[in-house]
Amino acid sequence: MKTVLALALFAAALPIAAHHSFAAEYDANAKVEFDGIVTKVEWTNPHAHYYVAVTGADGKVANWNMELASPNMLNRNGWTRKTLQEGLKIHVTGSRAKDGSTTASTSTIRLPDGKMLTMTGVQQGKQ
Repeated sequence: MKTVLALALFAAALPIAAHHSFAAEYDANAKVEFDGIVTKVEWTNPHAHYYVAVTGADGKVANWNMELASPNMLNRNGWTRKTLQEGLKIHVTGSRAKDGSTTASTSTIRLPDGKMLTMTGVQQGKQ
């Protein structure tokens, strides 16, 4: 019985352990901003991710892993699974991961038609 209880408590704690705070992973003072092409979209929990091919000044392409809010929160704020599509050229701003990798938390995404996407919604017009 103790083993079953211990396993149940461990299993219940896994989702909590897998989740992280913004401050634990990202540096709010290390801003990134770039244009790129969406290469992949993952509509998964606890956070959705999309990947962006960005060509640097040296001509080399880096594939950035960009984190979003949870799919549920994005849906509540006007996003759908089709809001970002592979092949779409976008302008991104965000906060870089503390480990210096090509990973960041998204602040805004500007679509080719000028719409601005944030975790709190989709706004018309350029900003």
